[in-house]
Amino acid sequence: MTVDDWYEQRRKQGIVSTPQRAPAGASDEELQKQQQETEEEEDDEEALRKARDWDDWKDTHPRGYGNRHNMG
Repeated sequence: MTVDDWYEQRRKQGIVSTPQRAPAGASDEELQKQQQETEEEEDDEEALRKARDWDDWKDTHPRGYGNRHNMG
C-alpha cells in the first residue's frame, strides 16, 4: 500500500483530509515567486506604521528609561 493509497482510504472513511500539495508541474522558481508575493502582501501599511512608531519611541526613550523609583 502506498502513501497515496493510505490517504485515499482514510479520506473515504472520513478520518483525515488529503494533504495540501503543490500544483503539478510547478517548479521551485514558481513556488518561490508565489511565496514572495504572499510575503509582500503581508507587509501592509499598518505594520509599517507600527514599526516606524516603535523606532520613534526608542529614539525618545533610552534603554533603562522605565521605572527608576526606589533605586536607593
